[in-house]
Amino acid sequence: MRTLATLLLCALMTPAQSDGAASTTSKPPRSKKAGRVIHELKMSGAYMDLPGAALDIASLVGLGATGKPKPFYTLVDDLAKVEGGAILVDLSDLGLSLNGPQLTELERAFTALRDRGVHATAYLENASMAHYRAAMLCDKVVLADMGMLDFRSPAMGSMFFKGVMDLLGVEVQVTRCGDFKGAVEPFLLERMSDHLKLHYEKMLTSMNDHIVNSIAARRGLAAEKVRALQKRRMFDAEAAKAAGLVDEIVPWRGARFSVATDDDTTFKNVGKKEKKGGISLMSLLSGGSTASKMRIGKDSVVVLQLSGTITDGKTASPGSMVSGPTVALIRELAEHKKVKGVVVRVNSPGGSATASEAILLALRDLAKAKPTVVSMGDLAASGGYYISMIGKDCKVFAEAETITGSIGVFGMRPNVKELADALGVHQELVTLDPDAAGMDDLFSPLSDTQLNRLQDMVDGVYTRFQDRILEARKMSREDLLKIAGGRVWSGTQAKELGLVDALGGLGAAMATIEPEAGAGHAVVHFPKPDSNPLGALGSLLGAHLRSAETRLTILSQAGFKLEGPLRILLDALRNPRANRAWMMIPAELRIR
Repeated sequence: MRTLATLLLCALMTPAQSDGAASTTSKPPRSKKAGRVIHELKMSGAYMDLPGAALDIASLVGLGATGKPKPFYTLVDDLAKVEGGAILVDLSDLGLSLNGPQLTELERAFTALRDRGVHATAYLENASMAHYRAAMLCDKVVLADMGMLDFRSPAMGSMFFKGVMDLLGVEVQVTRCGDFKGAVEPFLLERMSDHLKLHYEKMLTSMNDHIVNSIAARRGLAAEKVRALQKRRMFDAEAAKAAGLVDEIVPWRGARFSVATDDDTTFKNVGKKEKKGGISLMSLLSGGSTASKMRIGKDSVVVLQLSGTITDGKTASPGSMVSGPTVALIRELAEHKKVKGVVVRVNSPGGSATASEAILLALRDLAKAKPTVVSMGDLAASGGYYISMIGKDCKVFAEAETITGSIGVFGMRPNVKELADALGVHQELVTLDPDAAGMDDLFSPLSDTQLNRLQDMVDGVYTRFQDRILEARKMSREDLLKIAGGRVWSGTQAKELGLVDALGGLGAAMATIEPEAGAGHAVVHFPKPDSNPLGALGSLLGAHLRSAETRLTILSQAGFKLEGPLRILLDALRNPRANRAWMMIPAELRIR
């Protein structure tokens, strides 16, 4: 861990990049007279469906800050409030981060803007594909003259730890169901297996088809040309305009200077003025993963945000979906008289099988009490897919770029004998039943008999996984097994395979429960993100700092995608008797 922390600090010790808007040398002319109003939306930083109490390490050590993640649906709500005139979308921030499903949701929001007669202009400087995909939703796209466009196709990477494990003298023994359960490959192989790599390539192709077709439709280009442009990838301003990707090249003077103004033009910031104490449509209201008391004053539809790694426990933990407080929150929703319907919004890579079961059962009880529907976000895989299997009457929606499926189970157990020998440490067991007691011994490899026992446990959980799906989906076990085994799918593929019911976002999901819940209700999101800016710092400086699990979460938020696999190893080291079964997607399976 010291080595990882050192690498983290070294990575952070680079000059902080300034916001592109800071390059504006002077303020555009204004007049005090009432005249034309241009709504200005400055998009920056990371957007999340449920922002957690994320820690910004860079700001703590004085090396610049990326900022706390922002609630995505507040952005959607702000766009819905813009009426008439024009909107300028400033996309100059280098740290802007939006995932595929969020960009698809934004497409619907900008379509609604056009329907209301709002003309949208997007301003770009140095643009990633996320910047560009947001920009091309506007009626006009302008690029600063010294700007660049990184017009890439989606890709993914995975870290493999086999060499490190060998160096440390740690052998990882695995029991699993499904040859495509890629979460275990980094510990067993030095590189990705060919069959898994081919499967991922097909999934990326499915996602990219959606991206290409969207860009082609908005920009009036042939899909074949867009695909060819992706292969070229890098474009300066002149090349981007010649290719038809942008409409105009403007001087590098900031967003406001990119639109024609006169002395009577006024810029009005979008989303800056909020009514205190009010609940706005599609907005996150505030916190973490705790089951705090709900203050719902009128009939409402609740968006239940289930985000993070699924873990067992009774205490809420930022970035995780802990079974105890999550189940308590679900039960509170089921009993609340003002809750008229629930949209279960899932953003999870999976986790503990037992925690997933507890949450699923609570959700099934909720569906008996309230109209309920599932909306998948960026990732609803393995345990995340498991908790989505509420029932045949509970529809499941996904976006085209959602990652889902990963129907498979595994167990993982480290053998640290070689490491212990190198350190001069030896453990001697005295037991009446050596074979049974030896299953707790991390200083020796499991015997074939012991591995078979663990395999039986994993097989049983895998059968339970199948059963839960068959209870909710209209398919046979034979058909299910053809698409299970740990395979991951894009939302488009999942719809074709019958793993989800329809492609659509939060609005489409809400529409399906309106006949039962009633239309026109307020929309409230739970749990609420932590509104206390010192909350994460307090956790860091408090007792949780001594928890390896918390430190791993911090590293993960800083860019080290290690939390999932290391959580599993730490759990094995901390609780060798647990022999837990896991429903986890590969840790590095993030599309960029």
